[in-house]
Amino acid sequence: MAERQIMVISVMDRDRPGIVAEVTEGVSALGGNLADLRESVLCGWFTMILVASFPADVDAARVEQALAKSTSSRVSVVPAEGSMAETEASDQVYVLTAVGRDRVGLVARVSRFCFDRGVNILDLASHVDGDQYTMMLQIDLADAVSRGDFKAALTRFGDESGLKLVLQHNDIFRATNEI
Repeated sequence: MAERQIMVISVMDRDRPGIVAEVTEGVSALGGNLADLRESVLCGWFTMILVASFPADVDAARVEQALAKSTSSRVSVVPAEGSMAETEASDQVYVLTAVGRDRVGLVARVSRFCFDRGVNILDLASHVDGDQYTMMLQIDLADAVSRGDFKAALTRFGDESGLKLVLQHNDIFRATNEI
């Protein structure tokens, strides 16, 4: 395949039908090939990020202009370096759930705790229901302090922050969600 340029595209809009179709049709019209896409609706706001490769003569400005014509959504396009190949999966991927009373700064505290111990957050979802705040983080412990040290620190952190924290290997979730 001829040399292609990789672009990361983010999209944001009030949720409505047709946004995915508008954006992906615009990408396809430019010869864009989707490699990865995630979308979600958060409090009525549609959010999407996707990675696509384009022919060498298609630059980020052209992609942004074309998408501005095909959708009313706010679109940002950034050229990316490297390849679209998946990174090698770590066998040290875990799911961390954190549940506690809703208050300002919970995500910041949990993410700082992870960062300070060399833990990479791969995915994070959170939800508030009344005064209960729930976070689910997919984390990679491959570059972290030892797993035992991390678990001990996690227990202390949960006690100090008033969070119920549960750490489980990602394979448990994969096994229960695959046929």
